[in-house]
Amino acid sequence: MTDLEKQIKAALEEFWDEHALIPEAGGPSTVNELLEPIESMTAVEVLATLDKVVGTELPNSVIQAGGYKTREEFVDGLSGKVISYLQAKKK
Repeated sequence: MTDLEKQIKAALEEFWDEHALIPEAGGPSTVNELLEPIESMTAVEVLATLDKVVGTELPNSVIQAGGYKTREEFVDGLSGKVISYLQAKKK
């Protein structure tokens, strides 16, 4: 893993820890609990941080529609899309 990948993952992990809505046990009972822990509209907010980390503006299309169910899905999935975008942009 490159230093850039480590920085991206660290930023995503910090964002998840600060913003994830973790439902309480017993099933959803409110509208907030029906949402993913990080829904796509919230996930878009992390792009401002990632733009600074990678040194370029990332498109909203790197965000998964519908949001992210788990921390791993958010960190690994989104970091993979960011790296793929950056590699394609270099070509």
